[in-house]
Amino acid sequence: MKSIYSLLVTLICVILPGFLIAQNIVSTTVGPRNAVLEEFTGINCPNCPDGHARAEALAAAHPGRVVIINVHAGSYANPSAGQPDFRTPYGTAIDAFAGVAAYPSGTMNRIVWPGAYNQAPYFPQNPPNNLAIRRPGWWDTGYPGLGTGEYIILNGGDSPVNIGCVTVWNDVTRELTITVELYYTSGDSVAENKLNVVFTENHVIGYQSGGSNTYDHKHILREMITGQWGESITPTTLGTLITKSYVYTVPATYNIDNCDLSLFVTRGDNKHTHTGVVIPAKNGTTVGIEKQQLNSPGLSVYPNPVCNETQVGLSTPTPGPVRLELFSVAGQLISSYEAVSATEQVRLLNFTGITGGRTLQPGFYLLKMTAGNINRTVKIVVN
Repeated sequence: MKSIYSLLVTLICVILPGFLIAQNIVSTTVGPRNAVLEEFTGINCPNCPDGHARAEALAAAHPGRVVIINVHAGSYANPSAGQPDFRTPYGTAIDAFAGVAAYPSGTMNRIVWPGAYNQAPYFPQNPPNNLAIRRPGWWDTGYPGLGTGEYIILNGGDSPVNIGCVTVWNDVTRELTITVELYYTSGDSVAENKLNVVFTENHVIGYQSGGSNTYDHKHILREMITGQWGESITPTTLGTLITKSYVYTVPATYNIDNCDLSLFVTRGDNKHTHTGVVIPAKNGTTVGIEKQQLNSPGLSVYPNPVCNETQVGLSTPTPGPVRLELFSVAGQLISSYEAVSATEQVRLLNFTGITGGRTLQPGFYLLKMTAGNINRTVKIVVN
């Protein structure tokens, strides 16, 4: 006999950093290698709008497979009076590391490209032994499949590591809590990798040579949250799961609604990027989380996302106790509730009965149901 419980859950919308249980953020399935383009640009570079357009076209042609980071560096990035200054010390160092000789240029997964794409009539690097590639080299409709970004996506094979990320935004303190999971699906022969967490901003209106005085600047490198060359990651062997957490206070001059987090993993030499992902900075998640159903057989939440209240529906194939547990992003058990008898057909419960009087701030939570040997978990989104 099926037992059904209906719980009215009241959520007070106001913040709690944290969320999932290990391996709920990151996928453990082997995934393809994504293209990470670090585009070297500047507001006084007349050819840079063409580079921006090529990068956007590459991303539009391959949704979810391209990470763009616009690095304003070099002489073309030096502002005159009244012009915006998008330079950072990070960008200057990356520019020198890549060996940029012309603007716009870009590194694609921080590797030197061999073969046809590094020879005439294709798109040589600047010079061939450096990492920087001239703009037709990452996307040109006249050379389908030969641009480096598209080549990675079509022929780059699988990444040895998957990246999962979730963020929680506190509008009062302007703190951004970031939880990252890395899972090695095949492992890397190099013992040390580097995790890079990059904060970027979009839709900053300002001058651009070759554009206008009201140019829409996107993907602007603002902060390397893990430092200039990322955080060291070990081990890199098959089956390794690594979790990292960061808290970044976002300056008031940045519009959080227009900001992203770009994450990528390199080898220990700061080259050879395995893959990358990009998510909204404000309460963002990777695809691994988004693919989780908001409802699971035997456990449903409606409406979801929620603000003031939501109804939780439970069903079990046989009578018996049912346990509910609410977890934060970090995997912390916030509280739990037990329906002690299957005869409780309908039960209304104020959410404080589960949270113990604690309020939930905007973000993501997991509600887990255990009934005998049956386990069901759903994601709750609090607005």
